[in-house]
Amino acid sequence: MKPTQEHWREWRLHDPAKILVTSITAMAAETTTFPIDLTKTRLQLHGESRSHGSSQPTNAFRVASEIVRRQGPLGLYKGLSPATLRHMFYTPIRIVGYEHLRNSLKTDDGSLSLQARAISGGLSGVIAQLVASPADLVRVRMQADGRFVSQGFQPRYSGCFDALSKIAREEGVGGLWKGVFPSIQRAFLVNMGELACYD
Repeated sequence: MKPTQEHWREWRLHDPAKILVTSITAMAAETTTFPIDLTKTRLQLHGESRSHGSSQPTNAFRVASEIVRRQGPLGLYKGLSPATLRHMFYTPIRIVGYEHLRNSLKTDDGSLSLQARAISGGLSGVIAQLVASPADLVRVRMQADGRFVSQGFQPRYSGCFDALSKIAREEGVGGLWKGVFPSIQRAFLVNMGELACYD
């Protein structure tokens, strides 16, 4: 079913509000869960430090406690700005994009097959991940930077935009999309299942 002029008008009226609400709720959720994500990343990086001489085993509670001890409670939010920047774009693109793709593929009777919903979800996830990938890269690098700071080294980046400009300058603009192919594959699969079930 092709979208009518009325559909387009309705989308134009409601999309800005949907985009705003989706962005705000995604950023709030990211802010709330960020200390867990940071702890997970540092725990994953801990194995790397063990291979370079640190032999002490650890767990999530020890990692989080060490971050707070060395950097204060705000240390648990190191790298939050690129994470919220990512969700400012990623979540609304995948949700609102999915709705547009889904509605454009509906048949004349308004129905949509599971396969069409799955493809719509997967494609909207890929587009969202392509747009958000630079912020994702910066988030991971800034989280890793916190570990270097705790070992007495200077951080590579002073903030989100400093990281974006340094990466682009030192690695080329394409460097901002390092790791994008596994990320879009994952985004396709996650959104294919998640958004198809969302309906």
